[in-house]
Amino acid sequence: MQDVGTADLAILHRYTTSEISQANDGIRQACAGLQLRMRGVAGRFTYREESVGFGPILLNRMQYGADVEIHLEPLSDLMLIALVNGQVETRDGREAAWTGPGEVILQRPNRPIINICQQFDLYSINLDPRIVTEAATERTGIDPADFRFEAMTPVTKELGRYWYNTATHLYRLFTGPPEPLRSPLVVRAAIDLAASAALAAFPNSAMTMSHRPGAGPVPAGPVRRAVSFIETHAAEAITTTQIADAARITPRALQAAFRRHLNTTPTAYLRRTRIDRAHQDLLAADPTRGDTVAATARRWGYLHAGRFAADYRAAHGRSPSDTLHS
Repeated sequence: MQDVGTADLAILHRYTTSEISQANDGIRQACAGLQLRMRGVAGRFTYREESVGFGPILLNRMQYGADVEIHLEPLSDLMLIALVNGQVETRDGREAAWTGPGEVILQRPNRPIINICQQFDLYSINLDPRIVTEAATERTGIDPADFRFEAMTPVTKELGRYWYNTATHLYRLFTGPPEPLRSPLVVRAAIDLAASAALAAFPNSAMTMSHRPGAGPVPAGPVRRAVSFIETHAAEAITTTQIADAARITPRALQAAFRRHLNTTPTAYLRRTRIDRAHQDLLAADPTRGDTVAATARRWGYLHAGRFAADYRAAHGRSPSDTLHS
């Protein structure tokens, strides 16, 4: 998978069939090294699948009207599953877990996986582990080499439901009207949401850590370079790693430097910069020409108008609508 550059979203696969052999051939072609073992068909068989992906994220909705055992070779991505109907037993060589309707499971990379499925309907999200590791470093300062997920099942039922709702929301976003996804910042925000939700929902090594700064003090020079990069590239889908590269320090050291010199994080600084740019856009906008708050929010990477309004009010003391119509 590649980094987000432009928002040319690709529908990778959309398929429906009532023929088991055709369905299984399609699944095998979509996933190299996959093996299927049929366990039985009750009534008429139906298979539906739609996959949509961009950069480091792939979203899938799959409905399979039979019992089947699926063997997967070790994955390079995280696979997070939200089960709508049916039942799935997952084994990864170290542990086993059972997932029912409304429940979720994390299938970790670099492990062979067996899924024993009963007539299932599910959402799945494949996510580049580097995105989640970067988010963990941003939150806690954990060394990327120390980060890992530690279990397949969520921390609590409530957090499992949070991931389920996040998965369905992201799928609808990526398969809905194309206008929001024409903004690379909106796509990047959706990817970041997936990473943050995974970190919150599933046990991982960053959960046991408080924030740890990098070793030793960091001079102000890298912070100035990072700030310059952020202000130059705020309209692009930049990442913390790219900001750290521009500052010529590690992501972990970048977190410590921003906390020490600016009492904030690179992500928070980037978000405030975008809010300020949105403010300038709203001041220059003309509602009689069709300019809207929603379009401005999307341009600057906001998935939800409510979140944009809250951040805008916190930064500028008024609603974005008031600014637009002033």
